[in-house]
Amino acid sequence: MIIAATLSALVFVVSIGGYTVYRYFDGQIARIKLNLGTDRPAPGAGGAVNFLIVGSDSRAGTGTEFESGGAVDGERSDTTIVAHLAPDGTTTLVSFPRDTLVAIPGHGKGKLNSAITTGGPSLLIRTIERLTQLRIDHYVQVDLAGFRQITDAIGGVTVCVRALPDGSTSNLLDPWSQWNGVVGANHLDGERALAFVRERHGLPDGDFDRIRRQQQFISAVFTKATSTGVLANPVKLESLLQAAFRSLTVDDSTTIDDLQKLATRMHGLRPNQLRFETIPVRPPTPEEGANALGELPVYGSVQLYDQRTLNAFLAPLRGIPSPASSQAAAPTGQGISAGSVSPRSDFKVDVYNATGLEGTAGRTASSLATAGFVVGTAQTWSGKAPATTQVRYPPGQEDDARALATVVPGASFSVDPTLTTGTVSLVLGDGFTGLTTSAASTSQPTAQATPARPAPATTAAQLTGGCTY
Repeated sequence: MIIAATLSALVFVVSIGGYTVYRYFDGQIARIKLNLGTDRPAPGAGGAVNFLIVGSDSRAGTGTEFESGGAVDGERSDTTIVAHLAPDGTTTLVSFPRDTLVAIPGHGKGKLNSAITTGGPSLLIRTIERLTQLRIDHYVQVDLAGFRQITDAIGGVTVCVRALPDGSTSNLLDPWSQWNGVVGANHLDGERALAFVRERHGLPDGDFDRIRRQQQFISAVFTKATSTGVLANPVKLESLLQAAFRSLTVDDSTTIDDLQKLATRMHGLRPNQLRFETIPVRPPTPEEGANALGELPVYGSVQLYDQRTLNAFLAPLRGIPSPASSQAAAPTGQGISAGSVSPRSDFKVDVYNATGLEGTAGRTASSLATAGFVVGTAQTWSGKAPATTQVRYPPGQEDDARALATVVPGASFSVDPTLTTGTVSLVLGDGFTGLTTSAASTSQPTAQATPARPAPATTAAQLTGGCTY
């Protein structure tokens, strides 16, 4: 995520170096080809743009290929953030805990950070798009070696660590991440910065405290990289850009002009226009199969999300009113909101099974009938299987689709002119886990579940100079 800050220096370089320097740095960027298919979310409403910014935990070149736990092979998305550039000028950085249990297209369920290991950046993007129904326009990745080099290039940054409430020092000395710090100000070079943002075992809130550390560090780098002390120092500036672009990997459709737009946007933001958020997740309960350690068999330590809660959380980024604030907007296409609308019986729902699991349509149809919906046919979908569950509705029948959306987690929406008025089609796609009706909920938290908790939205102004564990 520090790439977003270091790119701000590109604006300065282009203004003084011109086209030749601009293209020189363009040649330093590694590019990869993505295979995302055609069944993707619609482009952002009003011209909103989404960057998927990934910190890979590949240790090649870091000197930490072997740690106390043994050899560390391959890579995982240790840090996954969607940078949402809204049309109104605000920017929201949404963090996704790496242990979130998600549907990975074509591979069943798994931890979010395993998607890049299984199928590379393409599969990670498809996983994020399915989870959020946000179209990812650009992919940006930096590995641990690049992270360290960029931090050193700007002369390091200073972060603040606070004491634990119980007086212990587990957050100051961690053999796993090799972090060794003090209460108060800590100046971090590249090596210490890696340890600081990777620690989680010694923190009271585990991965959530690590995310808060990462957000604090991002803010500190953002401030340092855009300061006159770096921009006006030719040696630091050149070192910063060399390190940034050598360690940067983007998709082949992302040009240096796209990166400059991101840089310009980040560089011109006031601190209160840059927000940090984390999706709402919760640990599994014993009723959901968790053992005494809070782990699920097969998956281990994971975080779960409730689709309706996540939908409400992501509604502003999708360009639609939040269900909590508005249900009156008339949506079109995928811009429909699943608000708190009571089931209605004045339209018919035809259910189609595209999951590949026999009997899913029949069970779902029965659950809908129990919930008060009028159900028509239940059969196997004959067309191309959609990547996500779809609610298809006739032109002008958004209210019918909205009513059905109250019980269908994570559905996408599309107008189908072949449908007659009074009929809605529910096409159950890969990853469908059930309805959120009281009669047949497979994803709704039990009464004993710890509520899903998003980290409070935090601005860069609040993080700069603030302290974390």
